[in-house]
Amino acid sequence: MSPPISSFSKLSITQGMQSPRSHRRGHYGGKGKGKAPARDDDPSSSDASDDDNSEEEPEEGHEEGTDVSWSGRLFALDHCRQHGTRYAFQISYAEVRRYSIRISTTDAGSPTCSCNEEPTCRHVTWLLEQLSRTRADIGDGSPVTPYEQIFSMGLDTLCDELHWELREGTDSDTEETTWQLKKDYSASAIPRQTRGMIKERMKTVRDIMATLSSYATDDFRPDIFDAPDEISMDDPFTLGDLEATLARILIKDDDIFHQFNALVPRNARATDYFRKMGLKAQHTFVRLDTYSEFGPAAAGQQYDIVWCAQELVDIANAISENVTERQPLSPSSREEAAKSLVSILRIVVKDRNHDAYQNSQWPRRRPHAEPQIERNLYERLIATQSRANPAGGNFVLKALLDLPEAQPFVDDLEEILRVLKTIGWGPAPKAYTDKLSEIIAQLKRGSGPSTSLSAAETGREPASSMEVLAAAQHGKRPASSMERKAKRMK
Repeated sequence: MSPPISSFSKLSITQGMQSPRSHRRGHYGGKGKGKAPARDDDPSSSDASDDDNSEEEPEEGHEEGTDVSWSGRLFALDHCRQHGTRYAFQISYAEVRRYSIRISTTDAGSPTCSCNEEPTCRHVTWLLEQLSRTRADIGDGSPVTPYEQIFSMGLDTLCDELHWELREGTDSDTEETTWQLKKDYSASAIPRQTRGMIKERMKTVRDIMATLSSYATDDFRPDIFDAPDEISMDDPFTLGDLEATLARILIKDDDIFHQFNALVPRNARATDYFRKMGLKAQHTFVRLDTYSEFGPAAAGQQYDIVWCAQELVDIANAISENVTERQPLSPSSREEAAKSLVSILRIVVKDRNHDAYQNSQWPRRRPHAEPQIERNLYERLIATQSRANPAGGNFVLKALLDLPEAQPFVDDLEEILRVLKTIGWGPAPKAYTDKLSEIIAQLKRGSGPSTSLSAAETGREPASSMEVLAAAQHGKRPASSMERKAKRMK
C-alpha cells in the first residue's frame, strides 16, 4: 500500500466544495473533474480489472459502524469509454485505488466491479448515483437498466452532460492520470499558446457569451471576435464595455473560463443556437414583408427577394455546419436544429409562393422584363433549377439529410410534399420532390410515431428496452450516438 499521508498531498476533500454544475444538482464534487495522485501499483486503464481487497481505514471524523456517505466527497471519475457492447467507467476514491466497473447486457443488467465486494459495492453505488443525475429518454418512465440508460443517451452525450473524459483508441490506455478531487486550473500562458489555440478559445467564449445574450453566436460582437489580432491580453479592462472586458478575462483566465464552460455546457449552447437561427429566419421574413409593402425608406435597407433568399440559404447552411462542428450533440439539440429547418421550409412552400410586391404601397419601379424569381421567394429557392437558385436545388433538404432527429416532424414534411405536388403553376422540380420523399421514407423507418411541429417540444419516442436487448442478442453492437449521427439518410 502507498503511504496513507502522501497519497493525499494534492487532495482537497471538503463538504463545502462544489462545482457550479454539482451545486445545481445538489451533489458535492460528484462530476469527477478533479484528479488525485496515482499509485504505482494501480493500473490506470479502464481495461484493467483490480483485485485490491486490502482493508480500508474508516473515514476520518466517523466512528466505526457509522453510515458513511460514498458520494462525490470520496469518489471522482477518471474517464469512461466503450468496449464493444460494454460501457467502461474508471473511478477513483480518496485513498486513490482504482476500480473498473463494467456495464453490459451480459451481466443480467447489473454493473460488475473489480473490487469483488458483495453484495453491491460502494463503487457501483457511487457510479449509479452519478448516472441518476442524467435524463434518459426511455419509454414511459418504467424502470430501466443502467445499460439501457447509457445506450439511450449515447456514451458521448452522457459524458458531456456529466463532464467526464471520454477516451478513444487503444493508445489512450497508456495515459497516466494525476488525481485531485478539485481541479485546479493554472493561468494560461497566452504568449506561448499557438494562434489556433487562442482562436479555439475565442470561439468557445463567443458561444458562451452569445448564449447569455439575445444574439446568435455568429452575430455576437463581431468587433471583439472577428479581429483576434487586435485583442490585447495585457490588460483585459475595457472602460464602459462589460462584454469586451469579460471576453478578455474568459480568454485569458483558465479557471474562470472553465467555470463558465460548466455553467453554460455545450449542448445548452447548441440548442440555443439552433433556436436563435430559427428566430433569425422569422426576422428575415418580417424584413422582406416590410420592404415589399413600404419600401426601403421604412425597411432601412434593400431587403428584397434576392437578399431574403440568400439569407435563408445562409441560415440553413449555418445550421447544417453547426450540427457537424458541435459534435457530439444530444438528441434534443439536434431535434431543435431539425425543427428550425422544417419551419423555414414550411413557410417558404406554404406562405411565400406569391408576388411579394402585390400589395406594395410605395412607388416601386419594376425593372424591364423582371424575372419571376426576383418577385417570388418560393420560385427563387425551390421552383427554379437555374443558376440564380442560391440553394442549388437542395434548399433545406441537404441539411435534413444528416438529421434523423427530424422524425417527429414527418407529418409537417408530408404536408409540405403534398403542397409541392399540387402546385399547378411553378411546380417544384421532380428531383426536389423525389429527394423530399426519400427523406420522409427514411424518417418513417425510424422508431416511434411522428408528431406535428406544434408538438415538437414533447420530443420523439425512443427505442424500447426490448429493442436494445434484441440488438445485443443478435450479436450486434448497439451503435453509439456518434455512430448513429454519422449515418446519412440516402
